[in-house]
Amino acid sequence: MPAPLTRLLRILFTALLPLAALATPAGAADEFTWGVQPAGSRDHFVLTAAPGQTLVDVVGVSNFGAEPLTLRVYATDAVLAVDGGMTLLTGAEQPRDVGSWIGFDAESYTIAPGKRADIPFRLTVPAGATPGDHTGAIVASIKAAATGPGEQRFDVDRRVGARVYLRVAGPALPGLAIEDLRVSYDNPLAMFGGAEAVVRYRVRNTGNVRTTARAQTTISGLGDWRLGGPKHTTLPELLPGATHEVVQRFAGVVPAGRLTADVKVTGEPATVAAGSTAVWAPPWLLLGAIVLLLGALIGQVVRRCRRAAEGAATTDTHTEATADPTG
Repeated sequence: MPAPLTRLLRILFTALLPLAALATPAGAADEFTWGVQPAGSRDHFVLTAAPGQTLVDVVGVSNFGAEPLTLRVYATDAVLAVDGGMTLLTGAEQPRDVGSWIGFDAESYTIAPGKRADIPFRLTVPAGATPGDHTGAIVASIKAAATGPGEQRFDVDRRVGARVYLRVAGPALPGLAIEDLRVSYDNPLAMFGGAEAVVRYRVRNTGNVRTTARAQTTISGLGDWRLGGPKHTTLPELLPGATHEVVQRFAGVVPAGRLTADVKVTGEPATVAAGSTAVWAPPWLLLGAIVLLLGALIGQVVRRCRRAAEGAATTDTHTEATADPTG
């Protein structure tokens, strides 16, 4: 499958994954008429097991359409996307983590129109599984023919799924890191009104458990003179290894010689990361005024010195002219 199409399918599935599919009218080829959700009143599978343990659970697959559906039902892994978020392996890729630990009695299931099939599955955690969170999904998919530019025909794997969050027993090690922290500033000629300072950074989950976090960003000048903020940002849930880009803009920041951006990220479970960076922001108008003032003062001192020297020379000449002519 071409790489652009693969990325498109991942983006589409990521958008659909958090929710079970809603009922849609049957008959339109591009509409999803099936849904996937855990049995019981759960939005996702949230499971805990020890290495070597086997769990048994049930996934519900519903057919909202008017025709029978034969769906491929399988498990797969969540992986890091290019933008630092999470997506799923394609249907052709083999899972290596929690997706490979889940097994079904069959590869496909036929569901009658308007019905729901409750399908049992087994999750067996390998004895050597690493502690912490492992994330994947249980997916129900249908391959359908589609037509692209130039009447080119290809197969599209249309998928709906329910997330699987598995925590393997063992030490839970939360961790966060701030990466690529930088600040930019469009230094104005005048101090009045200031200019915009932009702080950019990336937050990475370096631990082995998923975490939520809140970031605080401030801008200060020399002597800890507070120039902007604090601004707060609530980050989306970060799975182990995932990242999130943050951009904070501060308007009306005056050029105070040196601007320092300080970032503090507080996560839950309890973990803290902090970082700072700086950029020079000379107050050009003020410095120009100081230079002019110093120039005027230096000029005045030079003129006084010259007048004093001229006065001393005149006094010496007068003394020589009035000396005793007899010697």
